[in-house]
Amino acid sequence: MTVKEFQQCIEFNIKHNIKHAVLGLGAPGVGKSEAVKQIGSRFGFKVIDLRLAQMSEVEIGGLIYPNESRTKTVWLTPEVLPDEKRDGKNTILLLDEITSCPYRVQVAAYQLILDRRIGQYTLPEGTFVIALGNREDDDGVYIQLAGPLADRFEIHYIEPSFEVWKNDYALKNNVHPYVVSYLSVKPSALHTQQPGEENMIFATPRSWVRVSDILHCDSDVSNPVVRSKIIGNIGDAEGVQFIGYCEKHSEIIPAEDFISGRAEAPSSPDMLSLLTSGITAKAEFIENKSAADLTDDELARLRQIISALFRLPVTEFTIIGVKDLLSKNRTAVKQTFVTMDDKSIRRFLENNRDALGISGGKNAVNRLEMWNTD
Repeated sequence: MTVKEFQQCIEFNIKHNIKHAVLGLGAPGVGKSEAVKQIGSRFGFKVIDLRLAQMSEVEIGGLIYPNESRTKTVWLTPEVLPDEKRDGKNTILLLDEITSCPYRVQVAAYQLILDRRIGQYTLPEGTFVIALGNREDDDGVYIQLAGPLADRFEIHYIEPSFEVWKNDYALKNNVHPYVVSYLSVKPSALHTQQPGEENMIFATPRSWVRVSDILHCDSDVSNPVVRSKIIGNIGDAEGVQFIGYCEKHSEIIPAEDFISGRAEAPSSPDMLSLLTSGITAKAEFIENKSAADLTDDELARLRQIISALFRLPVTEFTIIGVKDLLSKNRTAVKQTFVTMDDKSIRRFLENNRDALGISGGKNAVNRLEMWNTD
């Protein structure tokens, strides 16, 4: 499954208050940890990230010591575990690197996963347990889970997906256009690790983000330092191809540069398509909000994004962009259209009302009730 489908499985448990522990297994760098953190942010849950490969069994299982009279033992609860007073009622306990930790650490986590308690400590009612790890053929440290422990998990195998990564992460987090454009042409380059391969440098979603960070600082790929840093993150073979692609595609325009008016639209359809996706991705803030919930700054930003779409030189891409905005939040977008005093935008909406899902005759865009609600 994709990372997005893995997220949906976790969200199903949260929405239905199912406390079954979920285990996601996938290659390094595919975005497993980031996916769980996004869920925490979306639902307002604190994510407590425990890297089990770096912990001892005492840090998970706690410590037994004698009481003052030395007549009984007392259980000292680890501070790293969820605490309702400190962390809030709703938390996600993320047990990362579970397939890379020693057996004794797995055993210490066993009761926590099985019974939601360990010693005298009990997980708060609002805690969901999610574990992550690598697969045996991912060329990392791998220690197979004990059968009884594995049986307590709902297990999912996660595969990299460029479309999911592009739409759910890259475009929303300002990944450099060179990276998004190159991977749009060659999506197989998103993750290039091969089982048994001796080369320790390979491309992953995580390493492409590092390349993006470099390009945001200096996008001149003729700079020897920039070239070396790119190759050091994604490997020699992929790095050389990527650098060559960047040298030939100087038309790539960052969405923010176009929105702010610092750049003109490219002429290439491929580059226009990429720019359109980048522009609409900047409207992520309108998702799951009513129009009344948008602040003045957010409304101004939405108008800026809409105006940018109408500056695109090809009508087809403006329609694609507007439809994408409508899919994010139809009510907020259509009300913003009505408040924008721009005759050219209104004329465009009237001329393309069928393609955009606007019913009625001329000037229908002036009446909110004339928009289809399906």
